[in-house]
Amino acid sequence: MTSLMDACAAAGAIRTDIQPTDISAALEGIALTSAGAEHRQQAERLLDLTLDGLTVRP
Repeated sequence: MTSLMDACAAAGAIRTDIQPTDISAALEGIALTSAGAEHRQQAERLLDLTLDGLTVRP
C-alpha cells in the first residue's frame, strides 16, 4: 500500500496528506460493513466516496 500510494502521490494523482494506514482502515471498514451481496451498492458508494477523498484539489 505504501509503495502504491507513494507512486501515486509522486505522480500528483492523490493527496500527500493521507497515510497508507488511513486507506487500509477505510477499505477494511467498507469490507466489514458491506460484506453481504445485498450491500454491494453501499460498498460501491463508500468506495467512490473514499477514492474521491484521495483526489488532489486545485
